Amino acid sequence: MNRVGWMVAVLLVGVGLSAWADCGCAPAGDPTCYTAFVMNRTIEFSVTVPLDYFVAHATTETPFLTGWRIETLAGVVVRRVTFDFPLGLVTVLEWNLDDDAGARVADGFYRLIVETTSAGEITDTIRLISCCNPCGCIGRSPVCRPACGSAYLILRAGESLGCCCGCSFSLFGSAGAGAP
Repeated sequence: MNRVGWMVAVLLVGVGLSAWADCGCAPAGDPTCYTAFVMNRTIEFSVTVPLDYFVAHATTETPFLTGWRIETLAGVVVRRVTFDFPLGLVTVLEWNLDDDAGARVADGFYRLIVETTSAGEITDTIRLISCCNPCGCIGRSPVCRPACGSAYLILRAGESLGCCCGCSFSLFGSAGAGAP
């Protein structure tokens, strides 16, 4: 009986570790500071310039937004948006998870970079998780804090891009699953 108990315990630990590895909540080599989103929602973002930014940089010039881009961690630009004229800081922007060609990007890590007139580039790291992944690793990693005197991004889940994993619903029918 003792041997069976140990075998069950080892099996449970093995299943737990494989689920953790599939989730990728903290695999080695990945960024430690990121915000995770499920891939069935857009990502809304805005720039915040706190009062200490103006003190730390000895400026009164308010930065304006000139554009934004999404890059892989290797620096490959997958989406770029440039504005015809600078936008104010109260602007909420949105990425629909498509690249410049209109195709949905793959899950993984990306860098969101907002370009400004006077505050330089403001960046944040995003992790996109397949909505078919059963893990609950959504949200901001606990080590992320903007540096004092820095402009930073506020990120949040936006509009729904549809149902996960190919499911569909009908008003008079029942829920079903199909190919996406």
